[in-house]
Amino acid sequence: MSKSFLKSSILLRMAIIAFLTLLLLIPAAIVESLIKERSERRDSAIREVSDKWGLPQIITGPILTIPVRHFVQDEKGKEIPLIEYLHILPDSLAIEGQLSTETRSRGIYEVILYNSQLSLSGGFNFEIISAYLQSGYTAIWNDAVITIGISDPRGIKENVHMVFGEHAYAAGAGVRFPDIVSSGITVLPKLDGTSKNYPFSFSLSLNGSSEIQFCPVGRQTAINLKSSWPSPSFTGAFLPDSRSLSDSGFSSHWNVLELNRNFPQFWLNKRYDVTESVFGVRLLRSVDEYQKTLRTAKYAILIVSLTFLAFFLSEVLSKETLHPIHYSLVGLSLILFYLLVTALSEHFGFDSAYFVSAASIVVLIGLYSMAIASQRKTPAVIAAVLFVLYIFLYIVLQNEDYALLIGSMGLLTITAIVMYLTRKVDWYSVENPEQHKT
Repeated sequence: MSKSFLKSSILLRMAIIAFLTLLLLIPAAIVESLIKERSERRDSAIREVSDKWGLPQIITGPILTIPVRHFVQDEKGKEIPLIEYLHILPDSLAIEGQLSTETRSRGIYEVILYNSQLSLSGGFNFEIISAYLQSGYTAIWNDAVITIGISDPRGIKENVHMVFGEHAYAAGAGVRFPDIVSSGITVLPKLDGTSKNYPFSFSLSLNGSSEIQFCPVGRQTAINLKSSWPSPSFTGAFLPDSRSLSDSGFSSHWNVLELNRNFPQFWLNKRYDVTESVFGVRLLRSVDEYQKTLRTAKYAILIVSLTFLAFFLSEVLSKETLHPIHYSLVGLSLILFYLLVTALSEHFGFDSAYFVSAASIVVLIGLYSMAIASQRKTPAVIAAVLFVLYIFLYIVLQNEDYALLIGSMGLLTITAIVMYLTRKVDWYSVENPEQHKT
């Protein structure tokens, strides 16, 4: 392939530029993989600290379990006793909670930890099971068990004492019925079957990290939660009925009814998964640098394509030819931008990292354009185009809900500008300049 043919064939140059654009997807994909790897490393550091302090917590209960005996006939018609387990949920459950948060560092990463001071109260009403117990089932009251589900018991900071009825009971480790909850603590109350209502109350001092959730086991569950953390995210099956957010923290209130969930007030043996209805709050970082950087990297092909388009139009309009090596170096510089953003955002935050990286690349490519372009205005045009592109990308990133609309309007505007600038270009003359000489 002769040098003159490469310089004169605009279609060949366009094909080479398109090939280089697609080729640059390889380093762009490597950068995206690196961003994901750094994000996973951050998550690993968070888990390492959380394992020692307390994982995200899910509070389930209390749930009262009473063994019941009834008789069934065997193959010979003989009646034999069978023990089953009746699980009863509270008639009412109220939780008052205060989250005290702190941030700890693991290397360059920060981990959000909390201590929750929870006060739980409510009551059990045995009237709901009286008809059930009269239909051939006999309750074994002395073997009743109260289960309080805690997803990570390592976070418990103080001994738990429950006031149940007129007596106080110390909680023991572990759960007797893992088919209800997989981990937690157990209280062994003394019941006589004569009382129909048993109020209860107890407190939990519980360490956790990032998130706390609750299961609405009460016929009516009311939860009030407060914290000084300024950026909560309410998650799970139910959003708060009311909430208050400010720079000094948040407060939230949930009120969940039995009718709002998909399990009843009592059942026999294992029939329902109560954890499907959990809800609560996640303590977010104000900015997730890796998420924003990854979103930025996904626009790499767009930035590279539009920058190459700017160089190509400069070639056409100024009637000078750049070598594919020039395009390759410029493309690699554009990919380097995403690596810079990733590295700097780990230390200085995303916004600062973005603008420092963008300014560095604009200056680098602008100076390089001054060295390779004969026209003085070309570097200024290229630098202006890059400046606009990075500002445009930043606006798109800040408006995630309107990203498609803003991106579409931006591309329409760019297409209109290209059509306007090339409206009088004689492409046949550009492609075969020797044949169009007069």
